[in-house]
Amino acid sequence: MQLNIANHEYTVIENGIYYFALPEYPEISAGELRSILEFIAYEKKYGRETEIVCDDAALLTKVTDAIAAPDSIEAVEAYDRYVYHATSLGSAKKILASGRLLSAVNVYGKTAEQLAYEKKDSLWNDPADYFEYIMFGWGSDPVGDYVVMSEVETDDMEEEFKTGKHTGVRFYFRYADLEKHPGQIADGYHAIKVKDEIVLKDYLFACVVPEQFKDEVLPCVPEALREKIVFLPQEELGIWDWSVKVYDCICGMEK
Repeated sequence: MQLNIANHEYTVIENGIYYFALPEYPEISAGELRSILEFIAYEKKYGRETEIVCDDAALLTKVTDAIAAPDSIEAVEAYDRYVYHATSLGSAKKILASGRLLSAVNVYGKTAEQLAYEKKDSLWNDPADYFEYIMFGWGSDPVGDYVVMSEVETDDMEEEFKTGKHTGVRFYFRYADLEKHPGQIADGYHAIKVKDEIVLKDYLFACVVPEQFKDEVLPCVPEALREKIVFLPQEELGIWDWSVKVYDCICGMEK
């Protein structure tokens, strides 16, 4: 994997390159250095070397110094109290009915290598091991819905993002709770991810469902999860406005 550190518009992994964006480029924070260290450690765990590309010499020195002396980088607090995993309506109904959130390997009953091969021509082209995990984004980040909506077959994706017609269902968790899960790991890219499965009754904070899906979702919800389900009017909000509305709702639920 290549780690490309520059003044990118956004952070994303595409086709084997981790485009690491720095909002204050070429300045880099302790949190950003920590993410780089986590990424390199995760890649090493799965037998991959990390090639670092950075055109700014001073910035590159800061990165290599951190790699050489990781204990010199101060610990930082989590970016947010909440993380979430977004899914399509159909997948959400199955997840709620089973009471478990599963990795792609466990959902489809295929090997990680098979799933990676099937996605080899996609924009994301993730490494095989990614399919062994349930991946989470930070609570206010719209990227989860972006991924869900990107799977929709449409001739006008821009309009899809503006109206949010196929907005995902969001499963929210407290970051501190998932840190205690035995299968959790930091990969320096996702907020956090968990291997194999999460039993919802043990970890779920809330599941936010666009209100237009209420009649389809309610029959799938077991009694143990009823109080965790929130139906929120979506009102054809675009992906960014919807993210703000959902996150405000989640923050308001904390007692």
